[in-house]
Amino acid sequence: MDTNETISGPSSAIIFYLSDAKAPMTSEECLASLRSSWGGRYNRFKNSEEAFITAFNQHLLTIANARIGHVRTWLEQNTTRFAQHPDVRTLFRKFDELAKELKGHTVLCGAACGSCSLFCLDEKQHDGAHNCHTTHKCPRACEFSDQHDGLPTPACDMP
Repeated sequence: MDTNETISGPSSAIIFYLSDAKAPMTSEECLASLRSSWGGRYNRFKNSEEAFITAFNQHLLTIANARIGHVRTWLEQNTTRFAQHPDVRTLFRKFDELAKELKGHTVLCGAACGSCSLFCLDEKQHDGAHNCHTTHKCPRACEFSDQHDGLPTPACDMP
């Protein structure tokens, strides 16, 4: 491989969690960063929770697969001449294991939040209470506008 060649594809500052790596963040911190990087989170209350969690998980899988593909391409390009060497084969087996782990750390829980009925956005199989990472209050306008004596209808603010 020419040292001036680059692997095509978008570069990314996204950090994924792997237990073997000396990551600058914990698994929870990495997932929190991934959650905050997705613009679709602002559409949570425009669709059903099922559609929201499906789209969110698909987004996370897409960026995980992009990173895995990028690293796999780099590995393949830099080990082509040694592909049959046992150490290279071991490297690719380890890479496949780590790729599965990386994807596993990006799947959202999806159980009911402990404070409201929204879906939990923590990592699947997490410890502790389920958390939707919202205010746990309804963001819509109050449906009982006639009870507000002609005043502007406030936000619902119910769980």
